[in-house]
Amino acid sequence: MTIGMHGTIMEGRIMEEVDILRYIVTGEEMQEMDAYCIEKIGIPSMVLMERAAMAVTQVLSDYIEELELSEQPQVLIVTEGGNNGGDGLAIARMLSDLGYGIAVYQIGGVTKESDSYQKQKEILRNLGIPVHMGVTSSDLQEWKKPRYDIIIDAVFGVGLKRDIRSPQKEVIEALNQLGGLKCAVDMPSGIDSTSGKVLGTAFRADVTITFGWEKTGQIIGKGPDYCGDVLVADIGFPTEVMNVKTPKCYCYEEEDWIRLPKRNSSGNKGTFGKVTVIAGSESVCGAALLSGEGAYRTGCGLVEIVTHVNNRETIQNHLPEALLHVYSNVEEAEAIICRSLKWADVVVIGPGIGTGEIGKAMTMQVMKASCPLVVDADAVTILAGEENWWKLRTGTGNLVLTPHRKEMERISHIPMSRLQEIPWSCAAEASDKWGGICVLKDARTVVTEPEQYGCYINFSGNDGMATGGSGDVLTGIIAALAAQGLSLGEAARMGVYLHGVAGDRAAEQKGHYSMLAGDILTGLTEQLKEMTGGYTDEVL
Repeated sequence: MTIGMHGTIMEGRIMEEVDILRYIVTGEEMQEMDAYCIEKIGIPSMVLMERAAMAVTQVLSDYIEELELSEQPQVLIVTEGGNNGGDGLAIARMLSDLGYGIAVYQIGGVTKESDSYQKQKEILRNLGIPVHMGVTSSDLQEWKKPRYDIIIDAVFGVGLKRDIRSPQKEVIEALNQLGGLKCAVDMPSGIDSTSGKVLGTAFRADVTITFGWEKTGQIIGKGPDYCGDVLVADIGFPTEVMNVKTPKCYCYEEEDWIRLPKRNSSGNKGTFGKVTVIAGSESVCGAALLSGEGAYRTGCGLVEIVTHVNNRETIQNHLPEALLHVYSNVEEAEAIICRSLKWADVVVIGPGIGTGEIGKAMTMQVMKASCPLVVDADAVTILAGEENWWKLRTGTGNLVLTPHRKEMERISHIPMSRLQEIPWSCAAEASDKWGGICVLKDARTVVTEPEQYGCYINFSGNDGMATGGSGDVLTGIIAALAAQGLSLGEAARMGVYLHGVAGDRAAEQKGHYSMLAGDILTGLTEQLKEMTGGYTDEVL
């Protein structure tokens, strides 16, 4: 079901009108939402805990059925005294009711127990289900015997921010050595729920059942490696919580293909946009080809390539559809670009242009123009060496930068540690400062706009796309979508999503090891054909 957000004002920033299919929350946001639900709305913590336990029990029952385990599967549940541990105790009771063999341990390294944990422990005591207090070295040895089909980590939840120490450290490391299906309740203990950082040590789950919404720490950093399959359980957080505590991050799904610009059956080349790609250099040609073809394959009507004269024959042979203009020196390059800036709807600058005299001169010239720009690769590096480079722009809101993390560190001066832990906040900070859209490329690319509340996090794509030229294809896709009428922000988000889906199609054909950037172009063609089916309508 789509949750619609319309002009919501949050923290002085405005989220544009867009239907968001999936939210991703930080650990801090989840804690705030949980507290609001309990303290302001009045839903008891025990109610949420029971719903969470029911969700985990249902998922595990399905797994047990698929795995065809013994008639009485044996389950080991390890807890601490917080609410995550309380979830674990409730899960123990429900699995026991289903006839599973249950062993419950409380490590005891946390002195204070939450009220809900105490109530759940009392319920187990009344039912005659023992909770073993403390985990001894003998227990750790006993666990190694082939006796448990399922191991449930209910030690720490989303609130953990410190490194795990003894005695939890030894217990979690022992759990990782056991066989059986490993399940984490909400978050694997030891994974920072916001950054995905390993806090000393962490439980390595096969499946993580998380509550309400996915957590950012489950999709970035080391989170994906430790979470296994992430299943989101709806435990009844009211819609009111979303209206008051709207998460910053969201992503697109298949339903969002509706955002693509529709083809106008009576259109012509000019109708579908004109893109200039300033790419390539004396010794680099492929970047220009990949970016130019990326724009054409995404539906652009006309693509002009401005590149060094050495690339003429290769481009004419491999992409004869492109309007080609070549230069051999700075003066010729500047003269060609002067004309192109008046012709193009969107300009791409940077892929493979080099960081020498000609590359720098072209970048400075384009930055002073007012037309919409997509700035990538070498152009980003050139701008990183210019103080207050964003002041070169004659307009605002018509600039897209697509740095990868290392380029982002150079141009923004934001430490790599922050870029790794909170990339959405770093990108938003940069967008506001530059007055442009930031596409911070990584395994989970994020897109932010100046003065916009929401941050897009991309879920499509795969590690096979970590190959030379992949980013060049992306610049062409973004530029083509913008030239066809999407706002630059929407073109950036949709472009990143489409680029990732095209990469997924390529991986199906070539595998993650053998993919090339050109395979992404093939995947792009196949995906657009499948999703649009040749349908035409008025341009949105």
